[in-house]
Amino acid sequence: MRNDVINEEFITAVRDYAYLLNQQYPRRTILKIVGDRYLLNAFQRILLSRGIFRNDDILLRTQKTVSKIHSQSIYIDAYNVLFTISNYLLGRIVFMSNDRFLRDAGEVYGKLHKDPVFDRAIDLTMTFLKKKEPSYVEFLLDKPISHSAELAGKLRETLETKLIPGDAQIDKNPDAVLIRQSSGIIATSDSDILDETDLPIVDLAHLILDDNFSLNLPDLGRLLS
Repeated sequence: MRNDVINEEFITAVRDYAYLLNQQYPRRTILKIVGDRYLLNAFQRILLSRGIFRNDDILLRTQKTVSKIHSQSIYIDAYNVLFTISNYLLGRIVFMSNDRFLRDAGEVYGKLHKDPVFDRAIDLTMTFLKKKEPSYVEFLLDKPISHSAELAGKLRETLETKLIPGDAQIDKNPDAVLIRQSSGIIATSDSDILDETDLPIVDLAHLILDDNFSLNLPDLGRLLS
């Protein structure tokens, strides 16, 4: 990560932000206070918002986190996983949050459907799933996002071609569908889903990238030590 992003002011801001967050101050309020205090740019504020969480939230997520998906049903927050992988492939900033989930800064959300890098993200995902042999795979996509129906069809076709049992569904609120899911494993890094689901959770994007690349990622959790 560039030195103009992870600098001394940002490191101090991370520590102040985490401290205030654990004192139960409102996230949005302290993001502005800390951001203004250390003159953080918009990008650094995104990293704080997406990368630092309260200790009690981290504990609950850690207790639910799994890394094995063999012979399990897995329900995938499709855009969350595929965009994170795509951002890494594009050389965008992808980082470890202090809850140990991989996240990105969201620079290219909604803009990649026709880009070859998005196809590669799908291929990496499907190859990983084929190797790990879950019993069933279901991709959930946001209906309001353009081309979701087309992408769902492509994912179904790829699952069938690779002989992976599964499906792809579009819904106007896939987050709610994933939260209500009563069995299987949920694959996402979306904070609301991680906190609301009672099911095991998996950082699928991280597992896929780690399986294919020698990762050396910025780690916001280490800035707190």
